[in-house]
Amino acid sequence: MISKTISQLFLLYLTTLMGAIYYFTLGNSMQEAYLTIASLVVIGLSLAMERLFPLHREWNVSKGDAAGDIGSFVVVFGLIDSALKWLSPFIILALLPDIGMASSWPLWAQIAIAMLMIEFAAWVSHWAHHKFKPLWALHAMHHSTERLYTMNNFRFHPLNHILNYLIMFLPLLALGISAEAILGYTALTLPVLLLQHSNVGFNFGFLSWLLNTNTLHRWHHSSAYKEGMHNFGRALVVWDHLFGTYHNPADHEEPKSIGLASAGLPYPRSNSTLKQILWPFSKECCQ
Repeated sequence: MISKTISQLFLLYLTTLMGAIYYFTLGNSMQEAYLTIASLVVIGLSLAMERLFPLHREWNVSKGDAAGDIGSFVVVFGLIDSALKWLSPFIILALLPDIGMASSWPLWAQIAIAMLMIEFAAWVSHWAHHKFKPLWALHAMHHSTERLYTMNNFRFHPLNHILNYLIMFLPLLALGISAEAILGYTALTLPVLLLQHSNVGFNFGFLSWLLNTNTLHRWHHSSAYKEGMHNFGRALVVWDHLFGTYHNPADHEEPKSIGLASAGLPYPRSNSTLKQILWPFSKECCQ
């Protein structure tokens, strides 16, 4: 276990670094590319730390799931996410009223509003994906993992990701929040999100009262239903506090098991990515 002080300083340093990259590249056409490169460095750093400071050594051993996790990363966050960014303005023009009231607000105010609205929308969407069977059939893919490590952070059913994206970002764009402000929110929350599934023995202490750290997120992946119905926030747990879904037991306490297989639920194993994608449309699903 990495000490509390080092863990906290590490996360704050990464957040400050991402914020600095964002600030000093404002107006630069390569800004998103720089942040993408920085994100890949953080992913690489997390993978390296899993080898040096693993929380559970057995979680560093692939169960045939690594290929699916990497494939999901490429397809969902490389191809689908890029397509959604390109299509979003056209979707707004076709479906949503152009409110535009926030377009004249200062950038810092737009980032603050983006943070609150995205986190709220993410909480609602995440809660709904656990509460309603048709949505759970999509989200189950993310919870099928039998170990938590950096790359299964990206294991999402394509339709689950599309729904989340539309719910989180379309209202902001219709309101007039700039893409620059949304990128600012993204930069500030990326370190938390990229480390959320990390198999590293961090101890973030008081930071876990505000941020959805890997310590909190492990409880969300618990095989025990009541434990898993907590910590729905994206990068923040503000809405979890407000809606009573925050869960953070005593330091170093861990869920007994994670994943759907451990819970005995009828769902394809995490080494069957194609079966998981097709599951929501199968006869076995949602009975």
